[in-house]
Amino acid sequence: MSGPGPTGPVISPYTWFTQCVDKSDYSNPVEFGLDAGLATMGKDACEYLLGRKLVCLDGTRCAIGTVIQIEPVGYQKPFPDDIDNDFCINLLLFPHRVGEFSGPKLTNWDRVRHDGIQGLLIDHDPAAMPEPKDPANEPTPYTVTYLFGVPGGPSPYEPNEDKTERLLEEVKQDAAGIKRVDIPILHAEFEGSRIFAVCTAVKPFLDAATGGPGSGACRAALGWIPFVGDAICTAIETLVVVALAPIMAAAAAGAWVAAGAHDSLALTGPISRQVSLGDDVIITGRWTWDGGHSGWNEFHPTFTLQKIVLPESATAGFPVAAANEFVDRWCGLVEGAPPAIGEAASGLVMTPAQQQTADRQREPEHGWLFHPAIDGCAREDDDGGFVAPN
Repeated sequence: MSGPGPTGPVISPYTWFTQCVDKSDYSNPVEFGLDAGLATMGKDACEYLLGRKLVCLDGTRCAIGTVIQIEPVGYQKPFPDDIDNDFCINLLLFPHRVGEFSGPKLTNWDRVRHDGIQGLLIDHDPAAMPEPKDPANEPTPYTVTYLFGVPGGPSPYEPNEDKTERLLEEVKQDAAGIKRVDIPILHAEFEGSRIFAVCTAVKPFLDAATGGPGSGACRAALGWIPFVGDAICTAIETLVVVALAPIMAAAAAGAWVAAGAHDSLALTGPISRQVSLGDDVIITGRWTWDGGHSGWNEFHPTFTLQKIVLPESATAGFPVAAANEFVDRWCGLVEGAPPAIGEAASGLVMTPAQQQTADRQREPEHGWLFHPAIDGCAREDDDGGFVAPN
């Protein structure tokens, strides 16, 4: 296209596996004890990962920015954490640029979240949210570390996984005058299927251990007996899980491998091969707060991604009014576009704007194949005339 705006195809997985909850329904994973044996812990872990760790914020939202880091499947996730095989991008929100940051993490976060443009997307008040799985003593915005003072300009810093090597590496950076700067971003996840696949594979065994779905028949029958009832049920379900462990492990391993192969071929793989560091993009996703770590805002899942041409003058000093006009214009149009494969197939409940667009697309005058002048039609108005398509 000749000017600023989206360009190229809309990229979407059209499949996702999680749901979000109201913050009043959030709770952290249960721990082993009288009221939770191994099977109950397994069930709860699946429920947490797929349906409880994400708190709904404000439905589907849109964001425009630059990809300043890519987290490939398995990024910094040793086994068994790599059951989470989402593909992620980290977006520096328009109109910010990497070079404008130099201060500490929270100062940089304030710079973006109070920008009056898109900063609200990464703004959260820890006191207003539930206690996350890994609570911290201060706000923990999602950030990407960049190295300043290196040849070629600022670049992403990928620290060594070995703590000793990382410390040595950073001492050398400090001695060379290289500065590490944490840049606040919007974290966006394209969901993989491995958690869903593994949980589905082991569910029958976990149900067998607890005596049925949910908390199971044992706790329904004995849970009313103080201490003793729960102790008996925990012991039974744990022994059953241990006995079934070889079969469960085989089922889980099969689902693990199959999900990885499927996602690489048809889900996260195709998306990862179309996104590069430095791409300017417009994305839509479910705006959530993720309590699975220390708590931050993100798009999870990300529904669509499209490359976009930003205004040439877009810098940290870009006028707020002009930036908002650009974001409002293109996000308004993108958010009004219905799912390409239809509501039923995608699992999305369309917004009123999407529904209006979908209804208009189904009108006969918009059903031409070659050109409106060749195989198009026009609606007849109340006076017997014709209304041109719009």
